[in-house]
Amino acid sequence: MLICSAWPYANNVPHLGTLIGCLLSGDVFARYYKLKGHEVVHVSGTDAHGTRMEFEALQRGITPQQLVEQVHQQIVETLHKFDIFLENYTITRSPIHHRFVQEIYKKMEANGYIFSKDEERAYCQNCKKFLADSFIVGTCPRCKYDKAYGDQCPQCGAILEAEQLLNPQCQICKQSNIVFQKTRNWYLDLPKLEPKLREYVSAHQDWAPNVKNFTDGLLKDGLKPRAVTRDLSWGIPAPFAGAEGKVIYVWAEAALGYVSATIEYFEKKGEPDRWREFWFGDDVKQVYTQGKDNITFHTLIFPGQLLASGEGYHLPDQISATEHLQWIGKQRFSKSQKIGLFSDDAVELMDPLYWRFYLLYNRPERKDIEFSWEDVDNAVNGVFINNIGNLLHRIVSLAHRSYGGVYPEANVYPEIFKQIKSVKEEYESIIEGGQLAGALRRVCDLAVLGNEYVQRNRPWEGHKPEVMLTALQLIKAVTILLEPFVPGFSKRAYPMLGLENPTFEDVLKVELGKRLGPAQVLLQKIDVKALQERYSQMKAG
Repeated sequence: MLICSAWPYANNVPHLGTLIGCLLSGDVFARYYKLKGHEVVHVSGTDAHGTRMEFEALQRGITPQQLVEQVHQQIVETLHKFDIFLENYTITRSPIHHRFVQEIYKKMEANGYIFSKDEERAYCQNCKKFLADSFIVGTCPRCKYDKAYGDQCPQCGAILEAEQLLNPQCQICKQSNIVFQKTRNWYLDLPKLEPKLREYVSAHQDWAPNVKNFTDGLLKDGLKPRAVTRDLSWGIPAPFAGAEGKVIYVWAEAALGYVSATIEYFEKKGEPDRWREFWFGDDVKQVYTQGKDNITFHTLIFPGQLLASGEGYHLPDQISATEHLQWIGKQRFSKSQKIGLFSDDAVELMDPLYWRFYLLYNRPERKDIEFSWEDVDNAVNGVFINNIGNLLHRIVSLAHRSYGGVYPEANVYPEIFKQIKSVKEEYESIIEGGQLAGALRRVCDLAVLGNEYVQRNRPWEGHKPEVMLTALQLIKAVTILLEPFVPGFSKRAYPMLGLENPTFEDVLKVELGKRLGPAQVLLQKIDVKALQERYSQMKAG
């Protein structure tokens, strides 16, 4: 299994929307497949190139290199705090990445999929420089969003050219003194690749509706060549003859980092050839996690690059793309405007374990969702703590008090066992279909069933070993199925249930006579009103 999470930009630490769309979702898929016994490699890294980094460095008065080193370290610390584990979290400044990108582009060019042409590109007469597309902001011609970039609209996802923007403005000087001057750029010939890409996409009818529909819409309109070079100094030097002084456009090299990160991981392990097992042949499954604005790159452009290389790469299997998580009032997250919660502030407000649960329970899989403190309260206090945490403590405490602290020698109630089995199968189907929220909610439903079962059958009255064993079996299943989502909770709960490194198949294994550990309260209720007040103070500071 290869899990590939989209690369966060090095202009700032990820906000909650980026976290759930990319890295946190990838972590859940990776932990799920490990729980099932697969060898899993999860890769991602910091996207260090592009004009966003140049612009942010300019704003901070430091060099782009200083910026990306600083932010990369902050992201690594964030991953640790959120219990997000990757076999290799790297950065696009890696020499291995630079070498791989240049080599694969030479192969694409040799195979006839790269061409150059003269064109007019945006030039700021105030700044006296060609502007990369991300340095140009204007109104999207498609949805009329007034903060669209010169390469893509973050609101509707439309792929754009700078000249299509209405009322374009330079991000550096904030002026509209933009003209278009002649320069030469190199292009990926997507129209030439279109027949192969159509065949690839049509073979993946199992993709989620948001992924399939968006991709089909782009193919319906017909693919257009995409520039892969820009007149910049910060990036990977373009390897084409005559392209001196140009770099590979950031969008055109970041996804290739999935391959270079895998190569780098196995080189560090001293197994330099094993990366090929994860990129060639049919014995590997690849899962990609990203937000919906990256669908194009993962379903068409990145597969197109791999096809253009002529090397026979394994193409992406599953594309799990979230819709947008918006801030209160449907605002877009903005660090500079102090809108929304970014990961560094989030960990100061609340235990990352609770953030994991809230984000995954409300993962935006079918439509954009708006953050609300009420949803945080409902998910964390109402579901995670009151429904799951309290059930675990209640059942284990009761087993110690009335049943000697062991799984009683009895039979599990057949109807409950049948429901545990059904939830396990649904959970498996949902996750392997590329979704996560539904799987987590089915586990939570199982915990609701457990609370109802215990309350109805009252195992503290008289001697009811079958009821006690059934309750223990149920909370054991809940705890194991929660591990990919909230590993910090499950790993602390396992000793209470007499478990050590359980597997997916242990969900249905009936424990008889096994000793339980001491009951502990693992979760503490949060004061959401106090969180809101602290958040307001942070933003005012």
